[in-house]
Amino acid sequence: MEKIFNLAAITVIPMLCITPFPAIAAEFPIKPVTIVVTVAPGGSNDIQSRAFSAVAEKIWKQPIVVINKAGASGMLGLISGAEAAPDGYTLTGGSSSDMCALEWEIANGRKPAVALTDFTPLGAFTNAPMLIAVPNNSPWKNLDDLIKDAKAKPGHYAYASGGMHRIAHINTELFIKATGLKFRHVPYSGGGPALSALVGGHEDFASVTVSSSIPLVKGNKIRVLAVQGETRVKSIPNVPTLKELGIDASLPMTVGLWVPKKTPMPIVEKLRDVVKQVAEDNSFVNVIQSQGDEVDFLSGETFGKVLETGSQKVARLFKEMIEETK
Repeated sequence: MEKIFNLAAITVIPMLCITPFPAIAAEFPIKPVTIVVTVAPGGSNDIQSRAFSAVAEKIWKQPIVVINKAGASGMLGLISGAEAAPDGYTLTGGSSSDMCALEWEIANGRKPAVALTDFTPLGAFTNAPMLIAVPNNSPWKNLDDLIKDAKAKPGHYAYASGGMHRIAHINTELFIKATGLKFRHVPYSGGGPALSALVGGHEDFASVTVSSSIPLVKGNKIRVLAVQGETRVKSIPNVPTLKELGIDASLPMTVGLWVPKKTPMPIVEKLRDVVKQVAEDNSFVNVIQSQGDEVDFLSGETFGKVLETGSQKVARLFKEMIEETK
């Protein structure tokens, strides 16, 4: 009789330890959530991840910790996010800018330490154009002024970016190729430091994100010469687009959240639902609009497709850049 009891115990105990994923998802989260941001404080990813956190904390009733892991053109943050436990408790606050550095590695025949396929996209909050901006005391009052001086002094002027082969660098390279101009490139560790350098007049111009730069425009710290997209930005309605000026050179900045690819789908779906809830929350919308941006929610599937299309465009540009150096 004792043997029968022991056999039953051995059979029952493991079954008690198994909790089905739907049950786990129903209780999620039961502890603090971390968001790893791939840029330095002040960048667009950082601003939107923190705005998301403020609203999601109220929904989940759990603290959310935002950690900035900038460096290696966003690679450090991506690696950290990809290597996290796939349990939904570590999200990555990333953007279309992150795929640019990955494509550069691929274009040079190297295998990146991490890939976008290592993640499952949860959704995006904004899909905004970049802006060409100058210090407020710059003599350039419009884009024609910049182009005229750059043609007269090839390679004399310098532009700042948030890192080598990230979206600000890419957008400026697209602009350079479309106009035939030459500039010196000064990369920084993120969009925030690049903007600080621009405000301080250390660089002549920069391609910057809407959310991180509009407050500086309102504070008369920088001036925007052009919108690198097809439609004007509501917060600066008088600034023309490159398309209006006859220049085709833009790649939008899409900001959103990911989780490691092995995260169970019931948890992924719950996370995606919260991302959508936050994007529709008035307090979140107000924060984004106060930064001069507009919420343009993309589902996880759509976010993934946008990144794939952008990656293909970047890959073509990098191939051309590499060919030109041969």
